[in-house]
Amino acid sequence: MKIITFLATLIITITGCNCQKSAIHSNGLAEEGYSNNNQSEVVMQNNIPVIKYEAMARNISLNIKVENQILYVSRVRDFKDYEEKTKISDADWQEISTLAKAVDLSKVKDMKWPTEKRFYDGAPHANITFISEGVEYPANGFDHEFPPVEIEKLVNKIVKLTEK
Repeated sequence: MKIITFLATLIITITGCNCQKSAIHSNGLAEEGYSNNNQSEVVMQNNIPVIKYEAMARNISLNIKVENQILYVSRVRDFKDYEEKTKISDADWQEISTLAKAVDLSKVKDMKWPTEKRFYDGAPHANITFISEGVEYPANGFDHEFPPVEIEKLVNKIVKLTEK
């Protein structure tokens, strides 16, 4: 009985590995795939991620989404849809896209916050999430108006646009 179980497990494992190999070959990612993979990484770096920013406290609720030169804003807690929709000017969009491209998405979750006022209601709790190629890169959270140094200019620019 042990032999039959062992053989069945071995066959399933081998079959599973062959399916993955054939999928890789059918996508053309064999030896030539390395150059395709590098090209896709370059494209990912050139794409501007969708940016979602939110700040919450007892007296404030601010939800912002920046996507395709459009600024979506909601100032309502538990919102269903963004109430405000504004087109971002070309100059502001150029600045936002430059700042967003400079962010290393793989290190967003490791950013250190400069203050801890949100722990004693000294500042609203804020968070930012970058969405690129369908993958979300959330930060660990920080104080509203006191973002991590790596994204300070980007966050301040986005929040400033909501004040217009």
